[in-house]
Amino acid sequence: MANELVMSHVSTNFDRTGFQQDWNVAFPLDRLRELADEGIIGSVADYHYSFMGAADPSQMASHAENLAQLLKGDGVNAVLLVPV
Repeated sequence: MANELVMSHVSTNFDRTGFQQDWNVAFPLDRLRELADEGIIGSVADYHYSFMGAADPSQMASHAENLAQLLKGDGVNAVLLVPV
């Protein structure tokens, strides 16, 4: 459940204050559901994914390709990339 979401990345260079006050800053699921309820977007996917970005992008390519196949299989036609 979204209310159990934990930001576990710890860095003295990363301010988590916004996330601690409203997790929609990093994971805007409530806002997306509101848009779906208002008919602005069709729906919100059942599954959501995240990646730790501190990696060589070339090493993430196969993971991204696998995720793209999962999203296609779920009928997802748009994604939000939220840098946190």
